[in-house]
Amino acid sequence: MMKGKRTATRRYLIHSLLVILLTLGSICTLVSAADSTTDTSSEAYVAITNVTLDPSILMQYDQGTLAVRITNSGSSPVKINRVELLSEELDVVNYQTYDKVGVLGASNSLFFTFLVEADVEEGTFFPIFYVDFTDSGSMRYPIAVKVDDTPIMVSVVNAPDTFTSGEEDKITLSISNPRDNEVNSVMVVPGGKGISPSQSAVFVGTLKPDEERQVTFGITPENATELVLDIQYRNGPNQHNETITLPVTLGNRKVAAELVVNNIEVASGGASLTISGDVTNAGLKDAKSVTVTVGDPARAIDPDPVYVVGALEPDDFSSFEITCMAPGLSQIPLVVSYRDDEGETYKETFDVSAHIFGNSTAEGSAAGGSQGPPSMQGRPSGGGMGMMGFGSGISKIPVIPILIVIIAIIGVVVAWRKGYLEKIRDRFSK
Repeated sequence: MMKGKRTATRRYLIHSLLVILLTLGSICTLVSAADSTTDTSSEAYVAITNVTLDPSILMQYDQGTLAVRITNSGSSPVKINRVELLSEELDVVNYQTYDKVGVLGASNSLFFTFLVEADVEEGTFFPIFYVDFTDSGSMRYPIAVKVDDTPIMVSVVNAPDTFTSGEEDKITLSISNPRDNEVNSVMVVPGGKGISPSQSAVFVGTLKPDEERQVTFGITPENATELVLDIQYRNGPNQHNETITLPVTLGNRKVAAELVVNNIEVASGGASLTISGDVTNAGLKDAKSVTVTVGDPARAIDPDPVYVVGALEPDDFSSFEITCMAPGLSQIPLVVSYRDDEGETYKETFDVSAHIFGNSTAEGSAAGGSQGPPSMQGRPSGGGMGMMGFGSGISKIPVIPILIVIIAIIGVVVAWRKGYLEKIRDRFSK
């Protein structure tokens, strides 16, 4: 009996020991699995949170800066061996920069910057952003990079067909950006052999996609040549140039101000003469600081030695009146002076007949301008001082006698209406 009890006890102990060993083994396996699961899932919390490319669209042979940010949103640090940008089409200038990275802490981010060069034709390419984790696994992410070689557009809005040697003319250009990204530091540099530009460069600035701007500048050619326009701009940090040429042909053009005088009248005021008339700008540009006086041997005197007209636009006119002394002269030199847009002074001299009270016609030569026509029957419909165009003839009308006659007529009518005329007639009848 004792031997049977011992055998049963021994079996019980063996079974209990086996149960304990199996339980311990299961616990160890679970802990190991849990540790393994935790280590594997840490890398799963690493993700790309931002990608930027500057410029956003490359042109051929451009270099761009590709910046990538990765973030560990988990609660455990992650070891990173290396980070690379892999591409068969684009050149990665700093491809070995991130061969050794280190640890990315929990809730932290790392930034990686790559310099890529678009030594390819136009198209869209997908370099691979590659992260190699130290413990196990890796991450790959394709990034789209677009290459578009479309340049900015330049067109001539306004330019003369022919130019005049030594005179400045204006040229207006339209500059537009047909690209899908903005370009900056846009500048126009005019030049060419025998050409003097009014500005060495015209700065435009930044052009957004589909934006257009116009610029105007002046050039002064010395001879027939070509105007070379160098259009400079930047796509990101990359400098680009577009060059266009315009033929500069010399010709005879009458685009300056051209002053003529007409409706001239000469009146005597004792020993002095009063000259009145109209001065008209028959040219295609403004005449500024216009003045009218007389030249030698006539002598301008008070009260109106010089008549200041001011500015005259093309087809504009103004009346004038000056006083002078011209003893023994049959022709009086009438001098009209003005300035152009650049401040250069021009003088035109017209010979006016000294015939008193007659309508005289200006004839003469222009110093610095074209000779005007001797008369001008049709005046412009508008002018800066148009009402004065009735002009000096008003001063020759016998105003006072006319007023006396009008008053007398009014008096007779009133007397007739009141019956005064009947009373006077009856009185004389008696």
